[in-house]
Amino acid sequence: MSRVLLVLLIVLLFITLLVLLQVWLCKKSTKLGLILPAISLILSLPMTIFIAFNMVGAGPKSILVIAATFLAANILTIIFGVIWLHYKGRRNTLNDLKRMQIEDLE
Repeated sequence: MSRVLLVLLIVLLFITLLVLLQVWLCKKSTKLGLILPAISLILSLPMTIFIAFNMVGAGPKSILVIAATFLAANILTIIFGVIWLHYKGRRNTLNDLKRMQIEDLE
């Protein structure tokens, strides 16, 4: 039981560090903020393909399992994408405010 808790704590720490890295990258540049979502998406594709090829039987149920696997594998991609969108919108708002201030001065 204690091993399971230790592994869960390590995984949670790893995910927290990845989220903090994403925030830092987004603060640096909007282009840098796309690195982790792209890596996460690329890594989720082989996982989905692996499950698709190892499934027994084909049919509507297997398509649902593949879709659920793809969505579950992309949870981090969605989180990273939301962080990127937040900082991109914030940067756009600040740029618009700067433009308005410059136009007011002219």
